[in-house]
Amino acid sequence: MIQATILGLLVALSVAGSTAERADTIPRGETRTYRVQQTVKLSDIPEGTKSVCWWISIPDNERHQDVLDFSVVTAPGKWRVERDADRGNRFLYVEVDAPKPPAIEAVIEFTLRRDPVLAELDASKVTPITDLHRRMYAEEVRLDAPHMEVTAEIAEMAKTVCGDEANPATQARMLLQHVAGVADHYSKDPTKPNCGIGDSAVCIEKGGGCCTDLHSLFIALARARGIPSRMQMGYRIDPKNEGKVYDPGYRCWVEYFVPSYGWISADIVEADAVDGLGPARWFTGLTEWRLWLNEGREFQLRPAQAGPRVNTMIIGHAEIDGQAARVLPEGELQAQLSRTIRFVEVR
Repeated sequence: MIQATILGLLVALSVAGSTAERADTIPRGETRTYRVQQTVKLSDIPEGTKSVCWWISIPDNERHQDVLDFSVVTAPGKWRVERDADRGNRFLYVEVDAPKPPAIEAVIEFTLRRDPVLAELDASKVTPITDLHRRMYAEEVRLDAPHMEVTAEIAEMAKTVCGDEANPATQARMLLQHVAGVADHYSKDPTKPNCGIGDSAVCIEKGGGCCTDLHSLFIALARARGIPSRMQMGYRIDPKNEGKVYDPGYRCWVEYFVPSYGWISADIVEADAVDGLGPARWFTGLTEWRLWLNEGREFQLRPAQAGPRVNTMIIGHAEIDGQAARVLPEGELQAQLSRTIRFVEVR
């Protein structure tokens, strides 16, 4: 408890630092424009398959991102753009009759402008989170969200970390720092699980995992303190790979709500990276070297998928004769969905 109190004091001083000091010490980045070709493949299609329904995650406009141009280069069947039923995330929906095994692919091209994100939080200007905020963001304060449940263990952990602190910005930073301290991404510690659905309990048990594990733990802790928080999904644009065809993987991050400032972005994995820019840059922002695809979890798609809600949307969702394709490896079976990109920066 003493350690948590000292940490809280240091965090509070950091959050309350002056705008001038932050502006002088934290790299901001710059607005950049990318031309991207994205290829998504669905593999391991069985012989005799009658139909494939395929929802492919594609970029959309949001506060820090503008899609300036978009085209479908190739698609293996009839396609149209759809949005999910709850949050309006955008997908390229493709229907394929009698697909030719073993794989099909779709290719899109788009031009995208991305801004760096950095919020300069002054704790003295932050007001309390009210019941009205929690009603407005009811989905973002759910205590029973799958894989991000606020259990008795989570509630006690959040209480121990935050103590009597009531300021939402200070509490959020304390919780971000706590997750960074008790859980490692597999890129930092290769013994941690490197491919999971993103589960707060697994993150505690294993002491880390993939980015969705760490960020699921933060979301559960924040919600335990009544702070609205939510998952964001996309991938990073790697400047050293410009002009090359490569697998960008995926990267999630979180947003947490701070009255007087709104939704604040944070990436715990980047903040905790050994050779990165550190918590001051990543606990209240993102660089421009990434691309946003969707928000939230538990997707109800349009047209409706045959199976249950899709918990995590990494690349997309596909159903082969009504059966969900593997998005993550299952035992010795590899994922059936994969993605590559090629980008150039438009200067």
